[in-house]
Amino acid sequence: MACRNTLIGACVFAVTAMVVTAINATTIRSPIAFNNATHEKSSRQPENGAEFEYLRAVEDGDLAGCTINVVEALYGRDGGAWGIFDIEAAVTCSNGGFSYSSSGAWDGNGFHAAGTITDGSGTGDFAGASGRVAQLGGGVTPKDDGSLDVFYGLVIETAE
Repeated sequence: MACRNTLIGACVFAVTAMVVTAINATTIRSPIAFNNATHEKSSRQPENGAEFEYLRAVEDGDLAGCTINVVEALYGRDGGAWGIFDIEAAVTCSNGGFSYSSSGAWDGNGFHAAGTITDGSGTGDFAGASGRVAQLGGGVTPKDDGSLDVFYGLVIETAE
């Protein structure tokens, strides 16, 4: 009986912690869209992959007016039919910024990713922010010039 009570106490503590975190969370959403023709290969290339650097202005949503500086490593498989990717990004806004990292996958149906805000990276209004990041509903549209129009929803849930 004591073991069960201890377990119940731990469960109540865990649920309470999740509820408090959810109450203090702020969700930031912005649609991201760009053409990959301007991507530059980085100076370091991963084995069995390709790494690119690019800067994107965010035009819509909660991060409108901010920029995102991205380093993205892509690891295609089966001739590019599917693959995985890693992102390191820095968001810069007039009221501060933060960095995040995420990892994801793509296939013929699109792509998605998830990650976290980098501890201690927040400045200005984002000072002390921590939380999760997701790239949702991602896809590409091939263009006649061989480039791709890329789109996804960037969702950031911060907690302080």
